[in-house]
Amino acid sequence: MNTPTKGSGTEGAFVNSYSRPGNHAHLPASQDPNRARRKVQLALAVLVNLILVLMEGWANLALWQQHPVFKDLVIFYTHQSNFLALIASALFVVTGTVALFRDGRIPRLLKVFRLMCTVQLYITFIVVLVGLGPMTALAGGKLFAMYGGPMFVMHLMGPIVSLFSFVFLEGTPRLHLSDAFLAIQYTWIYSIVMVILNAVGKVEGPYPFLQVDVNPWWVSLLYAVVMIPGGFLVAACGKWLNNGIACRLAGETADFHD
Repeated sequence: MNTPTKGSGTEGAFVNSYSRPGNHAHLPASQDPNRARRKVQLALAVLVNLILVLMEGWANLALWQQHPVFKDLVIFYTHQSNFLALIASALFVVTGTVALFRDGRIPRLLKVFRLMCTVQLYITFIVVLVGLGPMTALAGGKLFAMYGGPMFVMHLMGPIVSLFSFVFLEGTPRLHLSDAFLAIQYTWIYSIVMVILNAVGKVEGPYPFLQVDVNPWWVSLLYAVVMIPGGFLVAACGKWLNNGIACRLAGETADFHD
């Protein structure tokens, strides 16, 4: 009686890295029907992340030239999220390029990092679109300032391109709900730290809803009620969309809610 054995060395590496039981894991890499599709998908993901690196690199450099005092930038969630997105996409380009030539995979931790950055960019996009943008316009300010210069990338194109890549192109490994919980920790920590710094008078803002020392108590409570479950919901939706679209395009057939 013959028993199936897993491939070793380079043979089967792509299958063992990208497949789950029932997804042709018993086949050698050369016979995996999803192998070519996954490589094309990964190649496109690498290309889009390279575009993100170029966009975010330009935007960050342009912003640093406009505000040479680093402390004036580092407190902004927008700057932090876009700088981290630059790092995550650069790591994806390097790791993904190596994976293409070695039939390998993107490390799970890097994919969680990409989820974290995509969620942060998306939160920035939503806050500016429905919050800061209208507030600026109503106060008589220029709405163009929200999307002009490097803000065009940080508030608009970066979030859109990052979300597209993560949902449609960045396939296996699949993510779990615990990964979504991990991905939102940075946002929660930022919120807690900035609220405390505002409360003790060390920092002013940088966003109106963080100014607990001047806002009514119910504004701060509303912010907490929206941010804590809302941030996790955004991360969970990102995880579900990735598993349901990108991973399925890569040949994963496990449950959508896994």
